[in-house]
Amino acid sequence: MIIEPVTRIEGNAVIEVKDGRVYFKVLEFRGFEKFLEGRSFEFVPMITARICGICPVSHSIASARAIENAFEIEISERVEDLRRILLLAQTLQSHALHIFFLALPDYFKSDSFEGVPKDLVKLGVEMRKIANEIVGRIAVRPVHPEVIVGGVARDLDRDYSNELKTILNGLKENLDKFEFLKEGEVLNETAYLSLNSKGVIDFYGESLVGYDGEIFEFGFNEYSEHLVEKVESFSFTKFPYLRGKVCRVGPLARLNLTKVDTDLARELSEEFKDIRHETLLYNYARLVEIVYSIEKILEIMGNLRGGEIRQRVEPKAGEGVGVVEAPRGTLIHHYEFDEKGLVRRANLIVPTTINNTAINEDLTATYKKGKENFEMIVRAYDPCLSCSTH
Repeated sequence: MIIEPVTRIEGNAVIEVKDGRVYFKVLEFRGFEKFLEGRSFEFVPMITARICGICPVSHSIASARAIENAFEIEISERVEDLRRILLLAQTLQSHALHIFFLALPDYFKSDSFEGVPKDLVKLGVEMRKIANEIVGRIAVRPVHPEVIVGGVARDLDRDYSNELKTILNGLKENLDKFEFLKEGEVLNETAYLSLNSKGVIDFYGESLVGYDGEIFEFGFNEYSEHLVEKVESFSFTKFPYLRGKVCRVGPLARLNLTKVDTDLARELSEEFKDIRHETLLYNYARLVEIVYSIEKILEIMGNLRGGEIRQRVEPKAGEGVGVVEAPRGTLIHHYEFDEKGLVRRANLIVPTTINNTAINEDLTATYKKGKENFEMIVRAYDPCLSCSTH
């Protein structure tokens, strides 16, 4: 059996059932790592933002962070705050797109969002509108944003509190309509990986935390000691393993590994007091993170710290790693530069790539249970295939 195309995901993929296994085949190839070579550092965040039209903010910030690590640049507290707002706003728009337009049709037995209650669709549209506006305010535009090395393009010069509070109140009034997102079954038990700051969820976190039966923590520059990429002949997407184990990243991993520090989102995250492995819980985790993103943006906007929004950058030979949490999970950019600030080597490990092995294993487990809801399982991961084949 072959399913082609796989619908309501980003990019092109094929699902094939063959010899008792199910294969998730990603057949496109792009080559960003190669054509970054020889490019000057100041263009790299702009180029990598073109990897994806849904999570360009994540790529540009991870890129800038890696360059700043290589050149030993310290950014201001205000830039940190503004970058966190950018990452959270992008998460809000991406999660809203996935839940209300890509995932919910499965639960309402529909082929498109037209089968989803109109009040929920409208709420999703409003979330995406305000989130994109916030990104554009700081990074010039929501798609192909401008995040510069050593800072951000623009300061935040408008208060969006009223609009965000209105959306949050609308979400509160409808939370009881999402109880079905808590349903799911364990297909495979896996390892997990996420950023964190002192055990708390943070999309611009200070270190990596992993789980392979026990919790362990490590720095950005140590990622290659724990995460190893392999290749398979049937897909252009690689297959990373965390300490030799199938690993997952994203909303499920973040809520499994970190504590939530905003009021309503903390209450909703009680479902994740213990490590949860149900794949379809990814969708409920996204709902929790939508609430968290709104609450956290409000908190940061109300307490923006001071400092310059950009600084002069002097290139030098060096190597740096930048990590952020993209909507779909942990995103790693790793560069080597010569003395002129030209890229010698680039390595990118993106969330959908890390989830790739788990997607294949979950599809095979689904088949062995006698079920064929393959596309729904794939959609639970919200895969971005343009990113995964970068």
